[in-house]
Amino acid sequence: MTAVGLGKIILLGEHAVVYGYPALAAALDRGVTIAAVPTPAGGSLRIDIPAWDLRVLATDDHPVSRALLAICDELGVGRPAVTLVGDAQIPHSAGLGSSAALAVAVARALLAYQKRPASPKEVLAAANASEALMHGRASGVDVALAMAGGIGVFRKTTGLQPFPSVPLRVLVGPSGAARTTSAMVDKVADATHASADDKRLRELGGLTDIGAAALVAKDLPALGAAMNRAHEILAGLGVSTEQLDSLCEAARVSGAHGAKLTGAGGGGAVIAIAPRDREQAVLTEWKNAGVTGFVATVGGGA
Repeated sequence: MTAVGLGKIILLGEHAVVYGYPALAAALDRGVTIAAVPTPAGGSLRIDIPAWDLRVLATDDHPVSRALLAICDELGVGRPAVTLVGDAQIPHSAGLGSSAALAVAVARALLAYQKRPASPKEVLAAANASEALMHGRASGVDVALAMAGGIGVFRKTTGLQPFPSVPLRVLVGPSGAARTTSAMVDKVADATHASADDKRLRELGGLTDIGAAALVAKDLPALGAAMNRAHEILAGLGVSTEQLDSLCEAARVSGAHGAKLTGAGGGGAVIAIAPRDREQAVLTEWKNAGVTGFVATVGGGA
């Protein structure tokens, strides 16, 4: 049996969401799949994802090994002689929720292997334990979307609140520049003195409300304008890069309604929304800059 965890994008609200403000976020139509199979000759617990060139034992000194052990401990499954064989349709370390997608898929696969129901509460707790090790002060939005899919407004106090929307085509451009979420979260904490009263965080939260209303109203230019302003604020907080700024500007010049970094920043990916007849122009400009983008469809349900 194959278990799935979905990737994600944050349309608006990253970093502010850590301080209790809302984020407009959506699951991608792709992510990570994991199948649990017995390890030959009773070997130790391990994980193997060729798409990420990842092959580690649970006992290795590796971040994924430590996350795997945290998942096992939270689920109470011990150290089964299992190989977790995976495939990934999203890059890792790109701001697309890869670690949460992996954690959710692993938790579901381990429960299925032990013929236990994949209790949402158990999967959530296990994936959050993994994310705490991988990223430190995580918001929880990645795990919520990896599990539930869809699109919605996420708050730390209430979780993900899905809402119906028309399908939204989003251009995703993984920059190829690695970064760590925890370092970017720390950078924002330094810039704002870790205060939720910081006016930039408040504005990011307000843009989430504006963008969500624009999406429901099918007003993509308004959503794009909110994305552009959000990127400007995030850049001011120090989590953008020259490359990300350049990719966003290339998208806008090519006719996108809006473009911004998605996720923690410092590398990772950019996203853009554009009229259908301008999408290829955006992707071509990104390709010319050395970035192979793709089109994902998000939303379209409750």
